[in-house]
Amino acid sequence: MIDCRSHDPFRSRESGAGVDRRKVRHFAALGALSTLLFVGTAAAQGAPTVPAQAAPVTKDTLENIPEPRDANADLEREIQALQAHPGGLTAAQAAARALAVSHDITSNQQKELAADTEIDAARVRFAPRLTLAASYTRLSPIEAPVLGMLVVAPTATANQINPSPTLARPLSFPVLLNQTILRASLVVPLSDYFIRFPQLLDSAKSGKDSAHYNLMAQRSRTAVEAKIAYYSWAGAVLQHVAARQAHQRALNHLENTKHVLAAGLATNADFRAVEAEVAQAELFETRASNLVAITAEQMRVQLHLPPETDLEIGEQIITTPTLPQVPRMEQAWLEAQQSRPELLALSQTEHQIRRQADATLSAELPRVDAIGELLTANPNSRYQPPVDEFKTTWAIGVQATWTVNDWPSNAAAKKGLEAQAAAVAAQREALKQALRTEIMSAARGVQQATTTIATAQRGVNSAETAYRVRKDQYLAGRATNVELTDAETELTRARIEYIDALVDARIAAVRLEYALGRNTT
Repeated sequence: MIDCRSHDPFRSRESGAGVDRRKVRHFAALGALSTLLFVGTAAAQGAPTVPAQAAPVTKDTLENIPEPRDANADLEREIQALQAHPGGLTAAQAAARALAVSHDITSNQQKELAADTEIDAARVRFAPRLTLAASYTRLSPIEAPVLGMLVVAPTATANQINPSPTLARPLSFPVLLNQTILRASLVVPLSDYFIRFPQLLDSAKSGKDSAHYNLMAQRSRTAVEAKIAYYSWAGAVLQHVAARQAHQRALNHLENTKHVLAAGLATNADFRAVEAEVAQAELFETRASNLVAITAEQMRVQLHLPPETDLEIGEQIITTPTLPQVPRMEQAWLEAQQSRPELLALSQTEHQIRRQADATLSAELPRVDAIGELLTANPNSRYQPPVDEFKTTWAIGVQATWTVNDWPSNAAAKKGLEAQAAAVAAQREALKQALRTEIMSAARGVQQATTTIATAQRGVNSAETAYRVRKDQYLAGRATNVELTDAETELTRARIEYIDALVDARIAAVRLEYALGRNTT
């Protein structure tokens, strides 16, 4: 049987990683909010704050403060360098590797081979049962019994009347102490050809089909899990780049703020706010780094790679993927019912059990066999008196037998098999209902992906424009270091949102293909 819960390949992504990518994704926004709260608290306690129009920066101060790097260009350059790496790993390669090394797939392949042998065994049952036997027996000596006296005329000729002399001799059979038997018997189960063997053969074929569909289902799950793990890892790697650069920029701003504070152009509250920003960026980078390590290890384990194997991204992730067409719900559900191997396997399992139940009927009825026997024996019991030589005889007949006590036990066994078949049918119906939710979720994910990507792209464009404006204002002395840091933080958050949207779109496409049963291999 198949557990209807086993069709969901996405549980491990929610609980196995140990770190939630969406929490990491929003951490930069929390950093900006923490900065604002820190500055607001300092102002409420009477600490001096930076005025809206900052004082002009002196020449001496400008010489000690390097011009800020272009955060967007640095991020874009490093992210592009990490993608489409020659010889890097792609989602398709990850899936192929997972299919080649999966122990679950190997187990299901062996089960399919075992089901093949069941078909062979069912076909052999159709052949008449030929039994060969040979035996030798040494008998204990006994006194030959005398059957009476027999009068004989040793010298008489044929048709001679009153021959003389006549003799009286005892009549007895010889006692042969060595007995050798060679026997060949052939039984043709006539009744089983109609009410047992066809049902068992059909059941074995259904078992083979069920094992095959289970293998297909396992291959589909393995490929989907490998692709999702790949995209999760690739997204984590790209997000880590943004987190690491955000941390480095925060450290640079902290150093610059020290110079500005020394020149009297910033307050202690400004410096503490940047320190808080550095702490938030460091925590953000740590979590992103942990996520990369966890997802990379999951990939190595799933692909059976050595722990020291370096993984490189072979796909171009930062590009809008081609998403599958989302069919109408009823059409999608119908397609899934016809294509999902889990459902097909359950259908074949139910049919297999029902045919086994039908085969038990033969044990409730009389059994009819045709019997043939060829016997070569020394002595052969059909020859009387026995002679000390091999004699061959044969026999042919029909035999009907009925073991009455087997009827109650086989009736109970049949009810048990019918109950198992009903349980599998209920399991299949439950899986059908679960498929509606799975298809709905996958379809919504694909539909949402287009809007999410467009929205995230607009967010990146807006964040880039805001960053450029803040950078120009900062260089002109009309914006504070904190304001520039906030702009960079927002740009980092927007880029991570965009990366996450592209990764989620690819995962949504993989889920929809799986939900509809289109990725069976």
